Amino acid sequence: MVGYFIYLLLKGFSFLINLFPESFALWVGRQMGNAAYYLDWEHRNVALQNLRIAFGQEKSEEERRSIAKRNFQHMGMMVIEFFRILGMDTETYKRKVSVEGLEEALKLLEKKKGGLLLIGHFGNWELMGFMAKVIGNPVLAVAKPIKRNERLYRFIAEIRHKAGLHLISPENATQKVVHALSENRLVGIMIDQRAKRSRAVWVEFFGKKAPTTPGLAVMAIRSGAPVVPVFMIRNGFQKHRLLVKDPIELVLTGDMNKDVEINMQRFTRVLESMILQYPDQWIWIHRRWERKREDK
Repeated sequence: MVGYFIYLLLKGFSFLINLFPESFALWVGRQMGNAAYYLDWEHRNVALQNLRIAFGQEKSEEERRSIAKRNFQHMGMMVIEFFRILGMDTETYKRKVSVEGLEEALKLLEKKKGGLLLIGHFGNWELMGFMAKVIGNPVLAVAKPIKRNERLYRFIAEIRHKAGLHLISPENATQKVVHALSENRLVGIMIDQRAKRSRAVWVEFFGKKAPTTPGLAVMAIRSGAPVVPVFMIRNGFQKHRLLVKDPIELVLTGDMNKDVEINMQRFTRVLESMILQYPDQWIWIHRRWERKREDK
């Protein structure tokens, strides 16, 4: 019952927020972020703890709090932008988003190996799906279902499909991705979620080891597909910049475990460099390094 209520609430919110001009809707999103910063003390504390790990020696507490607050504002606006995808067309997207490096990256598809897109929870990653409509080539992404609220998951999947994303379930994801690459598809892989320790490769992230999903390196090594970092950067109030960087050359020593660790570290360094440039645009509320300690 609660799940159904949440579904109806978000469905109604989506309808309402699409009635307003974008500037006002984004202002609402920013105020939502402000409210969340002050009221959601648990996630605020997680963000501040993470920022202390990343920038404790470089930035003062006041600077870290400022980053955290701007980060909450950014995420509030991102929520608005996500639900407004249903009312967006390709021309609107092109007006909102400037693109850098896409033409060079598309040349890689001429090799017929597809492409793996290195992405993270950075900027407005949800808007990147619209790139599929711009280039006329479907973009696939691995996404976990919301098992406790199937209606909500279908609604979110509908929005992502409208943006141009085709979702892949996590079950046998590697095989599905390798098959998609053999059909010269583009597949986006998130690299910045904390992985289960039993399946993780440990890489340094801002100087501290973090359990990391090895999937991107495994898929790249098995398929031979190029790994292209892609980031959607918030560039002001109503604008974004889609940055498509040069492919990352794989290190291949013949030792699979070692190669996965080395390459995941290289991939993580790329994401880290972007966060250093735009520290308020990464999802600091995620417990990247450690799980929540349960009260005893």
